[in-house]
Amino acid sequence: MLKTANLSYKFDDKYIFSDLSFDMSNQGIYKLVGDNGSGKSSLLKILSGIYKNYEGELSLNTKKGIFYSGHKTALKNSLSVIENIYYDIRLPKISLNQIYPVLRDLELENYADIQSSHLSEGQKRKISLISFILSAADLYFLDEPFNNLDQKTSKLLKEIFENKINNGAKIIFSSHDRSEDFFSCIDMNLYNQ
Repeated sequence: MLKTANLSYKFDDKYIFSDLSFDMSNQGIYKLVGDNGSGKSSLLKILSGIYKNYEGELSLNTKKGIFYSGHKTALKNSLSVIENIYYDIRLPKISLNQIYPVLRDLELENYADIQSSHLSEGQKRKISLISFILSAADLYFLDEPFNNLDQKTSKLLKEIFENKINNGAKIIFSSHDRSEDFFSCIDMNLYNQ
């Protein structure tokens, strides 16, 4: 589904990372770790097709599509919580009946009609997670999805990861958290020149 060979990316004639090779054929999830500027976000943008100016080989095969979520929530402050989810172009046509149960699970049902500009950063991150939860893609690229989440929501997100993987999806996400967990890691520091 996803394979790279000697993947490299440079900015202003300086390599951010180089010679990165991995194969997700037998792996459901990878966590990208590394220092600031090590190329985590750049790699996710390359894999999702946003950045095209890379070197090396990238082979990507998906039946249900790609879902990318940047480290910023990209919410429209003038829209309500419901509107931000309902009009998310990354999602297939969804109904409000699909959104409300997920709002309840993330304890946001009382905020459904409130403009996003009035929410905390943690609440905004939860709204972004709802789009991830409702997505039917089979390949996910998530930039720092655990940022600004409380412990309960972080645990829920790990469960959602597991459900997506069990249904055949693949996930690559970035994190500053180097603690041991059940995720396989790619340390981007190892690919810096």
